[in-house]
Amino acid sequence: MGDDPSVEAEFTRTLQRLKRRGCNLLLVGTVPDSVLTAASRKLLGDASERRYRLLVLAGAARSSGGRLPTADAVDTVRFVTYGAEPRGVDPEIPGCHVDDGLAELGSAISEAVTSFDTESGGLEPGELRVCLDSLSALMDRYDRRVVRQFLGIVTGQVRGANGMGHFVLPYERDHETVEAFASLFDAVIEYRAADGGQERWHFTGRDLTSPWLPV
Repeated sequence: MGDDPSVEAEFTRTLQRLKRRGCNLLLVGTVPDSVLTAASRKLLGDASERRYRLLVLAGAARSSGGRLPTADAVDTVRFVTYGAEPRGVDPEIPGCHVDDGLAELGSAISEAVTSFDTESGGLEPGELRVCLDSLSALMDRYDRRVVRQFLGIVTGQVRGANGMGHFVLPYERDHETVEAFASLFDAVIEYRAADGGQERWHFTGRDLTSPWLPV
């Protein structure tokens, strides 16, 4: 990872710390669906580990296909769909649909997290994984201030459960909306399509940026 071992070591320590205490990540970049699907699959966790996964699919989000480990038990996955019904939602996986209203969407997310906490007997750090794809569907309906307020509540719920949340915003990193939302997240992960998909981590409030890494 680059030529500076001190940067590599600090990057590794920071990732481990975020996994232990919970974190929220903003995924940005105008890249093919396949790149963001691969990124979500990695962040939702490997099938060999116990994870409780919540997929919030808003508007014309990418299909759920390819994100979830095939060996994962159905009872550790929930869907919340919002607005237009996204494609590729497995009818056997429990979930609900929210037609409109960020308050209702926030309640549905909260209820899913609470149900996981109850079913697990208490979530361990890193067990909860949340994906919201994509924030652009919310930006189409609401102004930035309202979406930011919503994100403040949801990211707080994820941190409260020591979970890991990732939120897809398919804008370039220098877009003004990315800059407005970045402070809500522990890191902004920038994607590009080179070599089948690459990512670069920018840690919020710190002078620490990774080199480009394979997705």
